[in-house]
Formats: sequence, structure tokens, C-alpha cells
Amino acid sequence: MGDSTWKVVFGETGTTNDSVYTQKVTIFSANGEVLGTFKGSSTPNPFKPSDPSIKGEEAYPFISEGSYGVTHGTHKGKPALVVNNNQFVPTRNKNPNFPDYGKRANYIHVHWGYKTTWKGSAGCPTIHPGQWKDFLAKVPSGSGILVVP
Repeated sequence: MGDSTWKVVFGETGTTNDSVYTQKVTIFSANGEVLGTFKGSSTPNPFKPSDPSIKGEEAYPFISEGSYGVTHGTHKGKPALVVNNNQFVPTRNKNPNFPDYGKRANYIHVHWGYKTTWKGSAGCPTIHPGQWKDFLAKVPSGSGILVVP
């Protein structure tokens, strides 16, 4: 890989046998060693809980494929990973919650999913709730890179 930064890599959809957290998430150390693999999702909740008739890209922004800086921070007051210092990241679709933003979203965090049956995310990549504590414990300190397919 050539660089010496740890990475959290979300695999393609369908790389786990889970129906909600369908992406294998691998944590790599700075020297490329696998520190752990988990179930996650880099796509948001498929519906808006306040109005379940609003689905998919109409409900939430989907962050674009790419690599983003990530650091330790908080989500709703609990430890999480903060993407791009809470600044804007590009999205595949217009941000339906903030139309003025266009195809971008901010305050994107890697955090725990709220339920095993429901991602509970408005655009953030999430980790299976049963694996979150173990995931967070395996993420190295300092800054790393988040890779989204």
C-alpha cells in the first residue's frame, strides 16, 4: 500500500451473510496487518423512520465511493469515528435533508447500528451493534483512512 496509516475498509454489499449489515468491514494496521473483521453497512437506513414511505436515496444521502480521513471523536456523545473532521464529503445523490448542500453531506460518523434489524443511520456508515465495542477496541489511535466502495 505504500503509506503508513491504518484503514477501515468497507467491502462490497453482499460480503457478509447478514441481511442488514451486508458489508465486511476490515481494520488494517499501518503495516497492512488485519486487526479485525466485522459486519457493517456504508449505506444509510433504507427508509425514514418518521415517514417509512420515503425510501432509499429520497430518504438520506449515500456517501460516494472513495477514501476519507477519519479520526476518533463522538456520535451522540459516545465514542465513534469522525469522517473528514465533520466537513463535507461527496454523496451519490442530492442530500434530501438539506437540499442547499447539493451532492454532499457533513457530520458523517462511523458509528454503531441501532438495531440488528435496522441500521439507524441518516448517511453514516454503521457497524453491527453486537460488534461495535469490539470494533472500536481494534481501531488504532490517531488518524486513519475510511474506504467506502
